[in-house]
Amino acid sequence: MLHYTPETVDFLWQLRLNNSREWFRAHKEDYERLMNRPTKELANALFAHLQEKYPKHDWNLHISRIYRDARRLYGRGPMNDHLWFTLWADREELAAPAFWFSFSPEGWDFGMGCWSQGNLVMDRFRAQLKLDPKPAEALARRLQKQEIFTLAGERYKKHRMETTPLLQSWADSKWIGFQCKRDHGDLSFSEQLFDFTRDGIDWLMPYYEYFLTLPAREESVGAEPTEN
Repeated sequence: MLHYTPETVDFLWQLRLNNSREWFRAHKEDYERLMNRPTKELANALFAHLQEKYPKHDWNLHISRIYRDARRLYGRGPMNDHLWFTLWADREELAAPAFWFSFSPEGWDFGMGCWSQGNLVMDRFRAQLKLDPKPAEALARRLQKQEIFTLAGERYKKHRMETTPLLQSWADSKWIGFQCKRDHGDLSFSEQLFDFTRDGIDWLMPYYEYFLTLPAREESVGAEPTEN
């Protein structure tokens, strides 16, 4: 399998410092060799792993483009200085939790998160906590017993609901994720990166399936309105 190299990091720093279409066109072959191909290799290998090990799910893969959305440049250059990909199953992309991997000049990270449109997944999650917090508590205790993943996500300033102390930060999240974040080192430039990421996704699968299979809000709490 192709893998990232220290040259990849050098290229990304240069891209950040020379973020223009002209510079990128002159270095497009470097981008393909150093960044795009290794990212696609890793993404496709993880996609194949999920298809083989978890065939009950209909898996999807999306790899980011190097060009930023022209509608959202906000004074920045036209190129992304990092690449990422997402893997999700069974639902439309904007309504499902997803696994992600991202490689940037500073380092790399991966994990699983819920960013559903209109906070749909988090609304379902809070509704389910009101009915039965025990499955989520078991996942929270499991998270506390390891050192690879940490709880990620933006929090509301005020409680969205009252729940158990173990789950309060989960319930107060605008979005929730479980993240492994690393600076660049030997693992960044090794084929072992696939093994480490694959094993991490396997460890996160109970979290993914919990959020993926939350009942629709109307199924769990009837027509109760969303909290403000």
